[in-house]
Amino acid sequence: MKIDKMSKGDWGKIKAFFSVELSGFTMKGFKLIEGVNGLFVAPPSQKDSDGKYNNTIFIDKEVLSTLTKMAMKEYSKDTGTMPF
Repeated sequence: MKIDKMSKGDWGKIKAFFSVELSGFTMKGFKLIEGVNGLFVAPPSQKDSDGKYNNTIFIDKEVLSTLTKMAMKEYSKDTGTMPF
């Protein structure tokens, strides 16, 4: 698993958009979000007819934890500091 094509910026609480490459598949639409307890990764989502956003993929807690660490490391590459 690797982080691919991270776009960094400041879109409110969203700090980056990125893709994840895994075993020949690339999944787009991941977000690195600044929450009340620090940064976390949100999987791709779609807005439904009621205006709610629903995740389009589901990730095991352990894998999500690994992905969050990888995303934070990639996010900090230019600055040299961890974003927390």
